Amino acid sequence: MNKLQHRFIVFTSIIILVSLAVGYVVSNLLYFVFVKDQVDQRHLRVVEQFAGHIEDNELSVEKAAQFLQSMSAMDYQIAFVHEDGTLFDFGLPFNDDTLTPDMRLLFDDATIYHGMTHLQSPFSVIEHFSNKLENTVGLRIEVEGEKWALFLRSTNESMFSEIHLAFFGFIAAVVVISMIGILFFSRKLIHSLTELTSATREIARNNFDYPLTIVGKDEIGQLADSFRMMQKKLANTDETRRKFINNVSHDFQSPLLNILGYTELLDSEISSTEGKQYNHIIQTEAKRLSNLTKQLLVLTSLDQGTYPLQKQPIRLDEQLRSVVRSMMWRIQEKELEIFMNLQPVEIAGDKSLLLNAWENLLSNAVKYNKKYGLIEITCTQYAHAAKVIIRDTGIGMNEEQRKLAFDRFYRADHARKRDGMGLGLSIVREVLAYHEATITVESDLGAGTTFTVVFPKE
Repeated sequence: MNKLQHRFIVFTSIIILVSLAVGYVVSNLLYFVFVKDQVDQRHLRVVEQFAGHIEDNELSVEKAAQFLQSMSAMDYQIAFVHEDGTLFDFGLPFNDDTLTPDMRLLFDDATIYHGMTHLQSPFSVIEHFSNKLENTVGLRIEVEGEKWALFLRSTNESMFSEIHLAFFGFIAAVVVISMIGILFFSRKLIHSLTELTSATREIARNNFDYPLTIVGKDEIGQLADSFRMMQKKLANTDETRRKFINNVSHDFQSPLLNILGYTELLDSEISSTEGKQYNHIIQTEAKRLSNLTKQLLVLTSLDQGTYPLQKQPIRLDEQLRSVVRSMMWRIQEKELEIFMNLQPVEIAGDKSLLLNAWENLLSNAVKYNKKYGLIEITCTQYAHAAKVIIRDTGIGMNEEQRKLAFDRFYRADHARKRDGMGLGLSIVREVLAYHEATITVESDLGAGTTFTVVFPKE
């Protein structure tokens, strides 16, 4: 049996035992406060009525016995005792009909015997059902000039309803205490699991500094220790990866710029068509590699939180028009139709980062669109938000591709592997997250894709 299971069993057993103890105390308390005296007084009134009837009508012993026999049919146990100890019982017999010294005082100077209230027992509720002569209410009467004592109690069957309150208190106390105890313990257990779940989600978001407060020597404590160890190793691995990408990206830029510079010089030196074609391929691939390293640098800076964010008032509509103008030759080359509905919208943001995001989104809209297709761009100002929608009529994505679209280095199919390294949409999401904006994508395979960006307004 593992420690967690053992703890759960032990705590559950303790909770049940404590609940039973509390329930027993509560039921006894209810019995003492609400039941015991009421039952005693009611029985006293009944026995006084019986004694009054016998004395007022001056019944003989025989007639009194007949009367008490008829009254026992009303679910009473009755004992008619002479001062010499002769006892007649009516109704159900008593299990113990011994006369105690307190009961014998009725033949001397006492007038009433309160056996039900004076009975001292650690099991008061249970003692309420005791079928003993001492568990009665008694009264002294005179019959034919002699001293008699009349003792009475209700049968257990008739008293069952009277004890309902005590039993209800017992059951309610057990249920309430058990529920509180189990909820308290399970909450402690679930709290640890919830914290581990939250930490796992933060790890998935590349947050390796999430503080885990779980301690202990049981399985959950051991799991938390293992998680912290994993968290530390992942943080070290991620830091190493980022430094490597950052250094490699920086180191790549210088030779790439040299390659691009020399290929431009070679253009004027090469005379053959084939040579110019090869040189153009070198230029294209060098530019592509240079663009990739720049994107890696931006992504690494955003990941590390070291990007020099410079927020300033920006007109989104003007930015979008500027990006469209810069890509117009590509749009015309593919013979695409473009529709823009841009309201004047101003936000606070980093100009270069947002330009990077719009360039990536519009570049995809052009790249993966069909010939003679449509690109629709809308920019709308609302009371508490600004919304930008970029829709194309391109090749679209299926459900699986749509879910993975923002993952780094993900490229859906061969049609999407012609250009880029699958970093564009990752950068878009990071840039927008820096601006506390959200981006969602809707797409149908063969019907096009729609990106919706929402900026919160202060």
